[in-house]
Amino acid sequence: MKNYIEKIAFVAMILLLFLNTVILGQEKVETGDINFKFKGNTSFSEAALLDILLLPREKYFNRINLEEDLQRLNKFYFDNGFFDAVIDTAAKLDKEDDEVDVTFTIHENARYVIKEVKLQGIDSITPAARNEILTNRLVDAGSPYSKTTINLEKDRIIGILQNNGYFFAQIDTVRSRIDSSRRGIIIGKYSEELQNDPEFKDRVLIRMRFIGTKEIFRFGNINIDIEKNKYGIGKSVIERELKFKEGDVYDKSKMLESERNFTKLAIIQIGRVVIDSVDMVTRVVYPDVVISLNNKYELTPSISTNYQSNRLYLVAGLEYKDKDFFGGGRVFSTSVEGLYNSRYINGGVLSLSIFQPFLFNNDITATFTPQLTYFNLQKEINLLGFTNTLRLTYFISDHTFYSNAYSDVTFDYVRLKYDGFLTDEGPAYGSIYVVNSIIGLTLIHNSTNNLFNPSKGLYHTITVESSGALPRLVSLFNTSLLYSQYAKFNTVNNTFLDISGDRAASIIAAHFELGDIIEYGSGDNIEPVPSIYKFFMGGGNSLRGWRAQQGGILDNPANGGKFLIEGSIEWRRKPFPQRSFLYPVWGVLFLDWGNVWESGGKFKLNQIALSTGFGIRYDTFVGPVRIDLGFRLYDPLAEDGKKWLWESPKDIFTAQKYAIQFGLGNAF
Repeated sequence: MKNYIEKIAFVAMILLLFLNTVILGQEKVETGDINFKFKGNTSFSEAALLDILLLPREKYFNRINLEEDLQRLNKFYFDNGFFDAVIDTAAKLDKEDDEVDVTFTIHENARYVIKEVKLQGIDSITPAARNEILTNRLVDAGSPYSKTTINLEKDRIIGILQNNGYFFAQIDTVRSRIDSSRRGIIIGKYSEELQNDPEFKDRVLIRMRFIGTKEIFRFGNINIDIEKNKYGIGKSVIERELKFKEGDVYDKSKMLESERNFTKLAIIQIGRVVIDSVDMVTRVVYPDVVISLNNKYELTPSISTNYQSNRLYLVAGLEYKDKDFFGGGRVFSTSVEGLYNSRYINGGVLSLSIFQPFLFNNDITATFTPQLTYFNLQKEINLLGFTNTLRLTYFISDHTFYSNAYSDVTFDYVRLKYDGFLTDEGPAYGSIYVVNSIIGLTLIHNSTNNLFNPSKGLYHTITVESSGALPRLVSLFNTSLLYSQYAKFNTVNNTFLDISGDRAASIIAAHFELGDIIEYGSGDNIEPVPSIYKFFMGGGNSLRGWRAQQGGILDNPANGGKFLIEGSIEWRRKPFPQRSFLYPVWGVLFLDWGNVWESGGKFKLNQIALSTGFGIRYDTFVGPVRIDLGFRLYDPLAEDGKKWLWESPKDIFTAQKYAIQFGLGNAF
């Protein structure tokens, strides 16, 4: 009987497809001529549902793709707890306009909520592991059902177990003949009788059963294998970077941390920690560390782009590197770079660098960089600087909000030569010599999922700096020494949301930055903060309706300001199907806001500028190449009647109202 019904259903589907072909005609209809409509979608926006569909990314209308899209919508609603959702679709051909109207009618019904979460198989684990599992749970009673969140919770628990010695911990995927509940993750709706009780209505029970939680394993003897060790790299260098030792309780996260430590050593091409064997009697796992090496010496030419003080420079460079300088994984490098922005704005940099991968412990690294710089900052000003920077980088933990930090100690000796450059006091001529010592600390949180083009997560930094302490001490002996004294605060925040059902095809990205420089101290030795340490507005990474260093509530925007507040919101979307050669292309809509002031006390809400526009990105192996067209939506410094873009339509494509921005990588 069942086979008979299946045959009838198959024949009916074939007839349906045939009738649909007759109804729509033999001519192909391009998807650009399809009008997609959604009815009844109260929980999800039309844009979010449209991004789930495949048909809008195909060239021509196809009934089979439409049926598959219907299944995608059903699965999307089911995976988000709408177990009783009913979705239907209808396609209608408009012969006069050669268009197809596709309507999805959605009856969402109730979204199921989790009433209880039962975790089986963890009764005998250690109290510490159990407490970690029951703390910061992703799935708990009262939460709306979400398949994605449940899978994340499963992975979180397995990770905790495997980091606490339970080498074989996993979800049970084998159904027992005696007890059918003994299978992995069970999502159960309560019976119809219980559903009549408001306490159980539209509720589900989640049951997760874990196995491999009875026995704790420990690390055994560690074997280190360095393939083709032609440079004589000592095994002690590898052992130094390991986060575990023989006899420790097995911890998978320590193996991953060790592999991360290997990436600090430029001489290592690939460093893997794998389990070679397991002794079930003694409950010991034997790790094998496999290392392959890079070439020790490297001479690399490069062409890249770089933003400095909001200006985009084309950079051509040549770098020499010794990746095991006097052993220990230490790196010595020297490089020369030429930077070009325009005829009067360009420069060159000569630098040396020594990187120490292990300082006190393997969580701290040090880099010392002396650098000689010459820049034409404007037609009327150039800079010659000698900078020494010591950076200490510290890995805190994967489990804390701030996972990384670095501290900079910088000593700068700068000569600024002016030839009629306009300052706040008027035109300046001649040269001044300024000494700066800066001590700074930066804390970093990064939960984004991609280095070049993230679709999820948060990137956040907070930086505090103090300038002038060392020169002030030196000035007690050299009264002619000029320097600046200031405290600087800066925070950068980028957040990313994938609205395409985890396909990274439609992303909402937001940016917020706040910066403040507070000068202090008095005396003949104290100089105003040089422009190279200030904030700027305008350019490809700022308000894109303004060209670099052309915005700000300042007498001279090119001189920078000491108070910055700005932000952006972007919608990044891939309009082409994955099979298309145009799939790496992104379309972007953006809105930027903010400005720069001389000081925080001069900030005014009605002086916040707005810019809007659109852009194109093309993904490459070094990140997206981008071009943006930005318009000054609101210019607080424009004359009355022309502050808003729409108030003077004839001026939209004048130099004062728009800017074209180029760059490598996203704006943020």
